[in-house]
Amino acid sequence: MAAAQKDWLAIEWVGNVPVKELTEQLKASAALSQRFHYLLFPDGSIRANRRLEPGQPVELLVVREGAEPGAEQLERIAALRDYFAAWNAAEDKASVVAPDWLPSAGEAPEARTRGGDTVAVSPWPVFVDPGPFTGAPEQLRELALHVVNLRKGVLSDDGIMATHETDLDRLVGAIVDKAKQGYRLMLYAHGGLTDERSGLAAAWAYHRWWMAHGIYPVYFIWETGGLETFWQIVEGDRRKGRALSRDIYDYTTDPAVELIGGKVGTLLWDAMKDSARRSSDTGGGARLFAEKLAAAWKEPSAIFALGHSAGSIFHAYFLPVLCADKLRVKQMHLLAPAITNDLFAQTLGSLIGKKKIEEASLFAMTREAERADNCANIYRKSLLYLVSRAFEPKKGTPILGMEDFIRTDPEVKRAFRDAVILSPTAPAAKPTMASGSRSHGGFDNDVATLENVLRRMLGLGDAGVVKPRFPAGEPRVGRAIVAANYYGMPAGLFEQPAEFVPAAPPPQTATPVQLGGQKIALCIGNDAFPEGMRLYGCVNDANTWADTFRQQGYAATVLSDAGAGQIREALRGVLGKARAGDSVMIHISSHGTRVLDIDGDELQDKQFADDKDEALVALDWRDGGLIIDDEWPDLMKVADGVKVIRFHDFCHSGRSSRMALGGRIDRRPRSVSLPDAIALKAYEARKAARGSRAAASPSEIYGADLSYVTFCACLPEQSAMEEAGSGVFTRAATKILRGQGAGMTAQDVFAAIAREMAGEDQKPLLEGSALYSAQALFGLPA
Repeated sequence: MAAAQKDWLAIEWVGNVPVKELTEQLKASAALSQRFHYLLFPDGSIRANRRLEPGQPVELLVVREGAEPGAEQLERIAALRDYFAAWNAAEDKASVVAPDWLPSAGEAPEARTRGGDTVAVSPWPVFVDPGPFTGAPEQLRELALHVVNLRKGVLSDDGIMATHETDLDRLVGAIVDKAKQGYRLMLYAHGGLTDERSGLAAAWAYHRWWMAHGIYPVYFIWETGGLETFWQIVEGDRRKGRALSRDIYDYTTDPAVELIGGKVGTLLWDAMKDSARRSSDTGGGARLFAEKLAAAWKEPSAIFALGHSAGSIFHAYFLPVLCADKLRVKQMHLLAPAITNDLFAQTLGSLIGKKKIEEASLFAMTREAERADNCANIYRKSLLYLVSRAFEPKKGTPILGMEDFIRTDPEVKRAFRDAVILSPTAPAAKPTMASGSRSHGGFDNDVATLENVLRRMLGLGDAGVVKPRFPAGEPRVGRAIVAANYYGMPAGLFEQPAEFVPAAPPPQTATPVQLGGQKIALCIGNDAFPEGMRLYGCVNDANTWADTFRQQGYAATVLSDAGAGQIREALRGVLGKARAGDSVMIHISSHGTRVLDIDGDELQDKQFADDKDEALVALDWRDGGLIIDDEWPDLMKVADGVKVIRFHDFCHSGRSSRMALGGRIDRRPRSVSLPDAIALKAYEARKAARGSRAAASPSEIYGADLSYVTFCACLPEQSAMEEAGSGVFTRAATKILRGQGAGMTAQDVFAAIAREMAGEDQKPLLEGSALYSAQALFGLPA
């Protein structure tokens, strides 16, 4: 059997960037990275950049327009593979005929002249602003080689971006390969006010800047956004005046916030520290990364560690694991560290003393700047004051990032020596002693700070030039535009109007209202969540249910991939036109979640008491697009005598008579964890809409005297699964209803579905009207 032909073409892709701007820049530039022999542009044109070397792979940079290369680019890549294979195999290189469209590489010197001066050519890629982070698949694919995504310490398998063990293998392989090209590894841990989307947006905004300077960044996204909840609770208490008099809030707000922080904030802060610790415990995602890196990197080069705020706590647990064997950290840079002095001394300080961390620098704010900072315009000092005075067990706990505790701790002085930079520094400060941040949260995108860190990493000193400059400003976030994908089915099969138009309310008339007799159905399915949360069976479910209902004489409408507002309007449109004697069927397949119970009503639930609300997740979930279980009584208002039957196929749908984001490759949960801040957005929006009306009680929400019945795919604490393009519950339920179940009562149908689902991890639940549960499911109300 013939040996496989060696592939002499090594390709690096550039996509999801301003293509026209990049192409013009690359074509016009006199000096480019010497890593690449050729550059291939979207129009098929090629630029020669470096001479070929026999026996060495040919490096090709391909600038693509969109997620995939163009047809002409693919043709030219195939031709290049054949040519370079023949060229390397031939003794007489000149005898191999090159494609007529391939320019000669010629002699590419390591430096070129411009205006009589010698200009060194950077060996690193040209930096181009990557644009806003949208969570689009091509962005997540690129970030997979720079991100370890964690949730509660373990690799995250849901949310915007999942990291599996195979992703770690790819990431470690990329690190080893890039190190051979001269890149140096940087390990970054973000601060304690960062949710997943914000962490990914920062990684997307800045990773190419680091690459343009020969630094290969790896970002640990450990999802610490829960502290936003604390500020919402504090602000709510402040406005309502709970437990504290008006004059305390008016004149001494900080002690009041610290008092609340000692109760609520401590729980959130402890949970965040626990996530940091778990990440490097046995089974933790950061530990797994360190073990794989140590095993694969036989000849390790420089490693840098960078941590902002609570990222110092993350590194306190992670770096001892990383340095347990042969790996060492050349430099560690801490920005406004929120770690206690004691934990620092036990962990990172110890590593510095043992020379496992060779150099360290500390960036913090001056005492005056700390006191001029604020948190959410509620607490009138920096976050570190609140951590020291309220979140830690002992009031006044020394925190490493506070000037008072830097100056008085000899261990800190020994660890950092003269590399302590207090911000904001004077305009005349040397670049290696400069920092411009005026807020605790501002260090991670402060130009002077990050360029100072880079100078230290590269040994540029004060005289060296940092070019390109650090991209100023906050990371930008956009929205992904994701077309529905039905996996091989005809594109128009499930085509729906672009916008659901609810039925108009009946005209006011003096004519007596006639009894109904209509059979109406609304079927809702949401699949088009961002990559990592995408579902593949919900729209299919909606169409399956619509067909099932139509077989029983129902006029069925399908709504797919909708926001919360669209779902509400669709429900109101259908239910608003129903009249006494009508039968209405409602089906929903989507993600479900359990979020913080803001108003505490869940504790009154005698059967399923807990501190979580169940919620339906719509496509606009980032903006609070949840339908929380408390909201259903308002949404389900119908005229007397209307029978409503609901089928909810999403996670935690039990108790969705009141109502998550997300195994096996072929089976996935319709569930996902969401930051508490999302729940707060949804809660505040609902509260504003409700006005002074009281929230519904559990008896109003789940009671047997309701006018509707709900079939739930699972219990409140369980996940509803989908596989093979449909929900497990939907498949079981529609099988029954298309067979003998068509003539059964709702109770008997539920019993048959439960038998059909026996052995599944999810258990269905029946809630609601005792009257309608005992009647024929598809019959008109008696």
